[in-house]
Amino acid sequence: MVLTTIKAKAALTPEDLSDIRELAALCNQHDGIDLKLNEDMLEHRPGNCTDDFLCYADGRLIGYLGLYCFHAGEAEVSGMVHPSYRRQGVFRQLQERAEEECRGRGIPQLLFIVQRESQSGKAFMEAIGASYRFSEYWMELSDVPQQTSAPSVEVKPAGREDRDTLVRLNVLGFHMDEEHAREMTAKIELASDRETYLVMLGGEAVGKISVVRQAEQAVVFGFCIHPDHRGRGYGRQALARTIRTLRDQGYGRVALEVACENTRALILYESCGFAVKSANDYYQLPIT
Repeated sequence: MVLTTIKAKAALTPEDLSDIRELAALCNQHDGIDLKLNEDMLEHRPGNCTDDFLCYADGRLIGYLGLYCFHAGEAEVSGMVHPSYRRQGVFRQLQERAEEECRGRGIPQLLFIVQRESQSGKAFMEAIGASYRFSEYWMELSDVPQQTSAPSVEVKPAGREDRDTLVRLNVLGFHMDEEHAREMTAKIELASDRETYLVMLGGEAVGKISVVRQAEQAVVFGFCIHPDHRGRGYGRQALARTIRTLRDQGYGRVALEVACENTRALILYESCGFAVKSANDYYQLPIT
């Protein structure tokens, strides 16, 4: 086993971010993949929780693991190991440190993000006994949708006074329990690079859509329409209007993720000009 040093951090320095990006680029090129690292979150860590674990050998970053805690029910995990240092226990050490941190915070399980083409990632999931949970497509906008009819919905920024409405839509749209939905809503509200919009039909909120604004692209997430209002074209209208707003704001690239089994949403996104670029498989592991 290689002699290593692991540094646990609550916030990353510009040098840390540069080292992580360099390691990710090397791993992506070696494996022919595109790792999901949520760089926008890495750049805006709040500094009150230890979410990043960096592994060094001879002063060089050879491994990294990041935690993404959207609510207290689980922590999403993304990470990598330098190709020359694999199968030497590096990621296992990072995993153990992450589990120790989550155990202290009462987080019951890890949810690993594994790029579908990553053979080393899948082998590690099998080795630790993680179980497959679901998959998501990463999609990018290739063509701006045309407005085919007069819009019947409006999209307006959500305020603090809309918090209960957003929680209700998360519960109904994503089958979340209310406690986790409320926690996630509050975190999005506090993030300076994120904004949530309400989809309005008359004076009623019938959906919601959130956006992360990054340096080079905008990422749409948390998009749902109330179950009682689906199948009427409101989702397509809301997404098309959001895309046009982002383009008007100068974002040439727009991306999103969608569960692979969500055929209806996939068809909607493709009709709005999005195309599948890659897929991520998610594996869960209880923290004992």
